[in-house]
This record gives sequence, structure tokens and C-alpha cells, in this order.
Amino acid sequence: MTKLSIKDFYNDKTLLLTGITGFVGKVLLEKLLREFSTSLKCIYVLIREKKSQTPEQRLAQLFFQSPIFEPHKDKIDLVHAINGDITAKGMALSENDRRKLIDEVNIVFHSAATVNFTGIFEKFIQQNIDGTNSMLQLCQKMIHLQSIVYVSTAYGNCHLREIKEKIYPVIQDENFDSYLEHLKQNYSNLNFKKGHHSLLGRPNPYTLSKSITEWMIQERYPSLPIIICRPSIVSNSFREPIPGWCDSLAGCAGAVILTSLGIARSFIFDVNCKADIIPVDMVVNSLIISAAYRASSLFTHDKQVIHVTLGQNQITWGEFFNMTINLSDTLPPMKLIRPIKLHGNKHQSFMDRINYKFSLIFSHYLFAYFFDFICILIGQKPFMIKLIKRLNNSSHVLKPFSCSEWNFRYQNLNFITKHMDKNERCRRYILKDPDSTLKMAINRQHRIKYILITMKIIVTLFCYWLIRSPLHLVDIFYSYIVDLSVCIGIVLYFLNFYG
Repeated sequence: MTKLSIKDFYNDKTLLLTGITGFVGKVLLEKLLREFSTSLKCIYVLIREKKSQTPEQRLAQLFFQSPIFEPHKDKIDLVHAINGDITAKGMALSENDRRKLIDEVNIVFHSAATVNFTGIFEKFIQQNIDGTNSMLQLCQKMIHLQSIVYVSTAYGNCHLREIKEKIYPVIQDENFDSYLEHLKQNYSNLNFKKGHHSLLGRPNPYTLSKSITEWMIQERYPSLPIIICRPSIVSNSFREPIPGWCDSLAGCAGAVILTSLGIARSFIFDVNCKADIIPVDMVVNSLIISAAYRASSLFTHDKQVIHVTLGQNQITWGEFFNMTINLSDTLPPMKLIRPIKLHGNKHQSFMDRINYKFSLIFSHYLFAYFFDFICILIGQKPFMIKLIKRLNNSSHVLKPFSCSEWNFRYQNLNFITKHMDKNERCRRYILKDPDSTLKMAINRQHRIKYILITMKIIVTLFCYWLIRSPLHLVDIFYSYIVDLSVCIGIVLYFLNFYG
């Protein structure tokens, strides 16, 4: 049986990566440096100028500020920044850089995209569809090109309950170019909401744009050596580059971090639904393997789409967050703010919505205003209200995925790994806390609990004193009813907060 050697494939290769400032892109670059730095010829990374920073400065900042690149600072000479923007004409490449990429690149990893779930559709067209089109037009000219990995999403066709590893035309028996032109002319300036007829059963414009891009690849670029990888919900790393690592507050990964800090107390999810959450290092390993497979003699076109999902190993959302809470109790972060507690809410019935609103008021917003008030008193910049608003917005946009489940067919990645050399089969820190602070974090966790218990006793005694006091409380009540209402709200909040 023919064996697939990943190590041999990457020997003396030149790579082009997009999206390296994103979550998946960073881990991909780190993995390539860790595994293949002695054998790769060069890694080009497409980075646009931003806020008066050159691409070279942004690359250097990435290397010297992100902890995952700490062991690789001496390898920065292997990575070369290319000034480019996938949304600009010709990707804004200089003639010299364009010639360099055409003459040298062997492998392309294209993960650059807007991953927001809301916004004007024109943004999704420019970045996810036209941006990919510009990249593939460049790839067509590459002389030594062997493999292109396009990072899509498993939810591009989430209007279906069973999703196979194949490209689905967005509209059957429709001409792709006519359909895309119709979208651009009639819907570019719209902010699609769930239920809009143009989404064709999908919950947001992001998933639609990814499905359109896959269809474009099939229709416009059948001769290019492309393989499409579809990750499900990408979350914190499992083992690499360091266990539990994540630097993004977006989506599910952000919910995990905010839960482990004690900030998130209520989130929209169905505790019984299957959660197809895949660690970022497993996604990256799959991308690296897929590139080698696409260039090998083992490749067949019926395996052009790879689902990077958990398959039959899914757990429920309830189990997932219970594991997060249990892990945070055992290994508390140094930045823990309050005891960890999380309530799941399906947000479907009238009572679900009422409960969720009360939970937001008493568990999130009152806490956030109190926290920011303390920040102002001690001369620090307030940030909690902004963070809580972002969390609650994320909870709503993730609802279609956290309250539903899908059957993703999962055969192609298994096929590839079975053909890999046995010695090559792909085999920390949330919030960047080093192991040396673990004992301090546990002590901090205990202190927070004792402080909160003490405050709860004080609040209870104060309420008892108000009831038993000989003062004319009735007169005070009528004079200051608004203030007293606020106090009652705060007391109710404390009972919820410390309970």
C-alpha cells in the first residue's frame, strides 16, 4: 500500500499563507515552524498594512508578543512578509512580490476571511468570495504549484441536517456567475438577518458566503490542485502549541475563557444538543496532512472535501461546559474574578426568554457596572460593560449552532490518516498563565470565595437591620423609592452572584 509521508512532502518547499493574524493562521504558522523549519525553503505570509504598521512590523509584533512564538524567535528569517490585501485589486501586490510568488510557491494555505456572523453582505463578498477568487487567479499562474488548501466551514450547508463531504451548489441548475452577479447587484448593501430568503435556510451571511466560495471553486477552478477543509466549531488547543491555548474572545473559544474567569454566567445553548467542537491544533494538523494528500498519487476527486469534525466522538453542550467548569475549578486562572457558575438557556419559549433576561440583568450587567465603577475609582480604564455586551451578542449569533445539531459525514480524513506513515500520524495556556502561578491561582480562588461569603453575610445582616430598625422606614421608603428599588435590585443580584 502506498504510504503518505508528510515529512518528505514538505522538504525543500516554499509556502504561501494567508490569514496568519487569525486564530487558526497563527497556530498553523507555529506548527509549520516547529515541525518543518529545518526542511522548508521559505514561508511567505500575506499581511496588509494596518494603522501605519508595515507588514514586516506586524509580523515582528506577532513573533515577539504572542507566547506561542516564544520558542521560534530565531526562525523569523524563514518567514517573509508580503504586503498584500485580498480585497484589493490584484491583491495590491507589487510586481516584484507577484513575480516572486509565481516563480517560487509550491503550497498555498488560504485561511484569510471575515469570520463575523453579521454585517453588510458586501463585506462577505469582498473578503470571502472575491478575495478567494483573487488568490486563485494568482495560483493559476504559479509555475511550481502542487497543492492549495482552502479553509472553509462545516456549516456552509447547515440548512441540511446531514452534510456529506462534497460541494453543494447553492442553487441547483443555476449558473454560478449569473447568481453571484445577481447577489452583488441586489443584496450587497443588506445586513441579512436569520430568515431572509436570500440566505436559503442558513442562519447568517458568513455561512452563505463560504458555501458560495466552494461552488465558485468547483465552477471556475476545476483544474487547480485544491482541497477544501471544513472545520466545525474551532476552540482552544488540545495539546499544541501549548494545552488549552487561545487568544481569541470570538465565538465558542471566547465563551470558554469568560466562563473560566467567572465572568460568563448565562449563555444560550441546549444542554442536550451535540457540540461539534474541534481543538485548533487538530484543525491545523488536518490542514497540513490535507496539503500533502492533495499533491500525492493517492488523491481522488471524490475526496476533495475534508470534514474536520469530531465525527462520532461528539459530546453535548452541557458536558462541554461542565468539563470547562471542572477544569477551571481544578486549575483556576490567576485572573479569576468570581466563582465559576454557568446556566444554559435554550431561549426558545417565552419563559426561556424571561429567565434569560433576568439572568442578564442580575448576573451580567449589574456585575459589569459595579466592576467598572470600581475600575474608575482606582483609576483604571473600565472594560467590563463592553466585554459583557460582546459576550451577549456572541451568545445570540451562536444560538443556531448551540441549540441544533448535524450529522457530518466523516470518512475522508480517516482515509488519509490510514495511508500515512505510522511514525508520522498526527498525534498551555488559557489566558497565558505559566505553571509557576498555579499555587497562587488556587490561593486566590480560595480568597475570592471567603471574601464573597463574608460579603453575603454582611448584606444579609444589613437587610435584617433595616427590618428591625426603629427608624421611620416608611417615610424613608416613600421619600426615596427609586433609591430603595435600586438597593433591592442590588441585594437580589448579590444573592444570585454569591449563591
